[in-house]
Amino acid sequence: MEEGEQEFPEKRANEKIIVSAGKHWYFLLLPAAKVFLGLVAVFIVLRFLGASIYFTIAFFAWAALGLTYFIITYIIWAKSKYYMTDQRVIREEQKSLFAKKVTEVDLANIHTVTCEVTGAASAAFNFGDVVLQSYGAPKPIILKNVSRAKDIQKKVSQMVSEIASEEQEEKESKKGPDKKIKHPKKYIPRAPKIEDDE
Repeated sequence: MEEGEQEFPEKRANEKIIVSAGKHWYFLLLPAAKVFLGLVAVFIVLRFLGASIYFTIAFFAWAALGLTYFIITYIIWAKSKYYMTDQRVIREEQKSLFAKKVTEVDLANIHTVTCEVTGAASAAFNFGDVVLQSYGAPKPIILKNVSRAKDIQKKVSQMVSEIASEEQEEKESKKGPDKKIKHPKKYIPRAPKIEDDE
């Protein structure tokens, strides 16, 4: 989780970034392990069956494929970012090498912020999902597998609360001091005056 001024897409006028975060590095371990174990397996085959030209080609082909796979996985991981500004929350999800999905919600529209940490790995490495539910949206916005999810959840909740209290103060200030409404005096009919005949 990083704080401070950074560049991000489609920045609004006078908008300041408060927090930026990405997916936890834990999710690079499995792809790295796959590539490493694949290279070890090919090396073992070469060692016991002899380093013929075919096995040597196979080893370098696997190494090139494995490296390409890891680089693509890393790019997708690195380009998936979450930003919280003083106005909104932005989720940038890199779906593949050439596909990206950007979702945003104004802080003023968020009414519920929850943090979900499931599993031993999430608890041990301090990551999880931050779920943002907004007014009028059929589905929540989920910041998946974000680093320091609990800190992000607290920060977003704090900003949402501050914005809600500011809006409440504005409404109250527009009303002004309570003024008593003066009702017009009711008309009370009087009995006609009858004069005695002399």
